[in-house]
Amino acid sequence: MLDPARRTLAVKARGLTLTETPVRQLSRLVFRPLFGSGEAPPLEAPAIWRVVRGPGDTDRETIAPTTLRPYSEEEERAEPTPTATPAPGAEPTEGKPSTYRVALDNGWQLLITDAPPRLGWLRRFGASVADGWQRLRGREPSHPPLVALVLAGEDARALHHLFRSGAAILVAPAG
Repeated sequence: MLDPARRTLAVKARGLTLTETPVRQLSRLVFRPLFGSGEAPPLEAPAIWRVVRGPGDTDRETIAPTTLRPYSEEEERAEPTPTATPAPGAEPTEGKPSTYRVALDNGWQLLITDAPPRLGWLRRFGASVADGWQRLRGREPSHPPLVALVLAGEDARALHHLFRSGAAILVAPAG
């Protein structure tokens, strides 16, 4: 649940709040070309956004044996050796990015980042040059509007696994 008025992003299950993350900065970003203007599509609240494409949809871990051996009843009788297990509820966050995008069903994208987006004139000029090169190569640049959420780096990594295709995000009214 995203609450813009309180600037929090809460993970809830059956009405219970499992964790609540403070949002340092929340902003709507719409691409505007260097020469011209762009209009943002409406962004209504309260609403339910559905994740169309999450950042971790394709990084499912596949566990396969390294070698194949014939079945033996003796191996089944032997006791397995205990392995070190992490503490319950501890999700490993190393290797997960702290900046990622989540495609939503309303045409917007959710940008989760640990640093505020830089929106200066030099950045706009660089984006315009990159777009020009893409058009020269025959590709059409895509700039969907963004809802940028600036979170602490560790919080962004911890929430990475929650944004899967089909997940729902409830957006509370802005106040």
